[in-house]
Amino acid sequence: MYQYNPQFKKKKEKLISLAMAILGVVLYASSQIPNAPAPGLIQILGICALAGSILLISMCVLRSYSYELVRGEGEATDFVITEHYSRRKTVVCRIGLSDVVSVAPYDPNWKKEKNTVYSYTGVLFDEKRYLLEVQAHGEHFFIVICADETLLSYLPLR
Repeated sequence: MYQYNPQFKKKKEKLISLAMAILGVVLYASSQIPNAPAPGLIQILGICALAGSILLISMCVLRSYSYELVRGEGEATDFVITEHYSRRKTVVCRIGLSDVVSVAPYDPNWKKEKNTVYSYTGVLFDEKRYLLEVQAHGEHFFIVICADETLLSYLPLR
């Protein structure tokens, strides 16, 4: 029926990853200077910065998601979210379109207390995100996605 494959530049995520990697290398190398104060602590901070860089690259920079509306069983329409990581493609979410209760613009200050929230965006900054409220299989949860106007027209806006 419809497929949306957003392509984001992710400039801020890449810059933060690069800055953390450079900081990690500089900290780790500076711990090797003779008479450096607390070289062990400096090494630990350098390793933490490198680990953060790797984590940000693997969780945001290298991942992308596609959103698709497909015919399910009978006349039902399913909403399918596919994760793209390198050459691997994995369906991470498949729900009935009728299970979506509402869609609203995502507010980062939204209270997440006792709510299950799944984020399938692959971005941290600048992109317009939406919060889907879903009631499926006896569970109530939320999904954060990036969507265009056409995809939003199929979803029940609040």
